[in-house]
Amino acid sequence: MATVAPFGRWPSALGAADVAAGKTSLSELHSDGTALYWLESRPTEGGRVVLVRWHDGVVADHTPAGVSLRSRVHEYGGGAVCLVPGPRPGGFAYVALADQRVWHCEGAGAAPTALTPTPPAGERWHHGGLSTSADGSWVLAVREVHRADDPHGVPRRSVVALATRGAEPAESELASGHDFYGTPRLDAAGHRLVLVAWDHPDMPWDAGRVVVVPLRPHGRHGAAQLVPDGAGVEVAGGPSESVGQPAWRPDGTLRFVSDRAGWWQPYAHPGESGGVATALASAEAEFHGPDWVLSLTTMADLVDGTLVARMTSGGLDRLVRLAPDRPDAPDTIEQACVAIDAVCRHAEGVAIIGSSPEAPTAVWLVPLGPEAGEPRCLSTGRAPAMAAGAVAAPEPFLVRGRSNREVHGVLYRPTLHEVAGPADRRPPLVVWCHGGPTSSAQAGFDLTRLFFTSRGFAVAGVDYAGSTGYGRVVRCGLWGLWGVADAEDCLDAALALAERGDVDPARLAIRGGSAGGLTALNALGAGEGFAACVAWYGVTDLVTLAHTTHDFEARYMDRLVGPLPADRAIYEARSPVHQAAHLHGSVLLLAGTEDQVVPPSQAERLRDAMVAAGGQCEVIFFEGEGHGFRRAETLVAALEAELAFYQVHLDL
Repeated sequence: MATVAPFGRWPSALGAADVAAGKTSLSELHSDGTALYWLESRPTEGGRVVLVRWHDGVVADHTPAGVSLRSRVHEYGGGAVCLVPGPRPGGFAYVALADQRVWHCEGAGAAPTALTPTPPAGERWHHGGLSTSADGSWVLAVREVHRADDPHGVPRRSVVALATRGAEPAESELASGHDFYGTPRLDAAGHRLVLVAWDHPDMPWDAGRVVVVPLRPHGRHGAAQLVPDGAGVEVAGGPSESVGQPAWRPDGTLRFVSDRAGWWQPYAHPGESGGVATALASAEAEFHGPDWVLSLTTMADLVDGTLVARMTSGGLDRLVRLAPDRPDAPDTIEQACVAIDAVCRHAEGVAIIGSSPEAPTAVWLVPLGPEAGEPRCLSTGRAPAMAAGAVAAPEPFLVRGRSNREVHGVLYRPTLHEVAGPADRRPPLVVWCHGGPTSSAQAGFDLTRLFFTSRGFAVAGVDYAGSTGYGRVVRCGLWGLWGVADAEDCLDAALALAERGDVDPARLAIRGGSAGGLTALNALGAGEGFAACVAWYGVTDLVTLAHTTHDFEARYMDRLVGPLPADRAIYEARSPVHQAAHLHGSVLLLAGTEDQVVPPSQAERLRDAMVAAGGQCEVIFFEGEGHGFRRAETLVAALEAELAFYQVHLDL
């Protein structure tokens, strides 16, 4: 017989320290044909990011001791490592977090050598989006140059080629002139460079261009340089077309994704002027995601022309096989993951980073040959094992909000083996607002979510207007409505779940981080319903954010809210700090003292405004943390504070 315990106070064995220790994120999956490599972040090592190598069942660190790998291009980074073919197996190049220079190691244990010089006085250089030439002679990188004497603080970006051989660092600039660059890739012969470029006020999920730049050898290293006229050929993209993930296929043709048909779908192109793109898939599903970081890879080309890709539909990811002559018939590859972050070709199949509803994010090997066996898990980072009956299953739901918008979400009910809540009570609900706001709720395993569901909370991830995974129309649905439509959708989802009897209408809470924090706070003013709100490094003042945010997002709000200064009144109307008197419910703000994206002053000002208006608002600052908490001790303290806050303010 199940033990009856009050909702929100179930005796879960999953502690905050377990969550923090298991919050290792895996990213940037690579293969050299025999071994697999990926990046692993470690909160227990102060957030250090390490390159890990798997070979013949052995998993080992592959980076110099004490070094952390992370790019700061566009502040969000990405492409901090690439494999570099050479005389020894396991060669790689990486961006060191400490100095943002590019370094080269010829293999495990080899001393790293710098491929980029120390920047001149008064300049900061960031690098990211690393890739290599087929012979390993060159590493390509997106370079971002910040100059202290620039009165506007606008960095210059370019694509550079860095020589890996020779006594002194040598480099050449391959492309410049656009505000932003991503995903530079050389073809096998080193004669063509493909990249994605976009300019303010576009974000990469709004509009961009796939550009092919012809190259010619020059200099003693055979340095790839632009042809004399600097001309590049635009093969895809435009003012209302988002593109991404360009890559050269084994047959020498070009592959990229485009949403020209309303969905991010893959296309093939000859890669030359006058070439015509051919759709590789026609399913109304997403084969790409928002490029918050560089070097996103959700598909892999096999030698026979087959494309293996992540396909997102209805909030869930599938792994599919696309035959070159059957774009309308994706063949599902059986595997356990419902959230897939990366795909790469490996041996006779592919490898993926993904998670199932019951198991944490892991690296999986998925064989595809004629004698293919079952997919197998290679590494799960450091997540703790969960007991049977302690993992909440995802239940997708769809409601129509007050504006008749379709609101997609996933409900997770309170779940703990042999524990139940009182028969005459319904559980409290915590709505999760994803960040971005151009992102989506994920259906895969999440320790933070389990921390709450195993204590008797229901959790609902909501894909509000503007979320990705549902096509371009939905993705653009937040244009001009940020701070309104997203908040309404989250409140409407909570009220609908309460109305149908899933949760207690008197005990509704909402949480979010960064942009999701703004959504959560504004949901308190979207109508009565939520009794409590927790914002992790959340935005509270849109005007201040517009004036202080970094260059990548400097014009992001032009479409989400409107241009400044003309629409300043709209910015203030959607800023919680200016609407403190209208926020229903109690608020807890968690902020880092070194946050450069959302300065801690935003939390202080909202607290002061709410208290002055007679509301309840608490702030907890974490010394040395920035935008996104990385230290285990911070995660422990923040989670425990959030749980205690709900228990008090939801009267549990």
